[in-house]
Amino acid sequence: MSIEGSKTLITALIRPHMEGHVVRALHDLADFPGFTFDEVRGQGRGRGQGGSYISTDADLTYHQYLELRLVCRSDLAEDICRRIASAAWTGRKGDGVVYTTPVHSFSRVREIGKRPEQPHD
Repeated sequence: MSIEGSKTLITALIRPHMEGHVVRALHDLADFPGFTFDEVRGQGRGRGQGGSYISTDADLTYHQYLELRLVCRSDLAEDICRRIASAAWTGRKGDGVVYTTPVHSFSRVREIGKRPEQPHD
């Protein structure tokens, strides 16, 4: 496993229709990190006008989001988070969240998964 400099995992939940804006913002980076998207659904804090939201089994509603994940050098994480948030911003409730997690090790499978040479019979 490799730990060349510290790495950070950035996770962002964004509205699906903002995907293009976020991808363009990431492509504008000089050191473009690869990323993945997954379709996810969930509920926010549940507070709206008039207090808290109490759901029942018959009234479970979820919001659709895209979950973006990328690993980058830790010194780039703050700028990348700011770019994602700026590109995903609509100004409305439910725009999403961006958070970071330290990465303790990072390796590419193609680099560490090499099989030793097999002797020919």
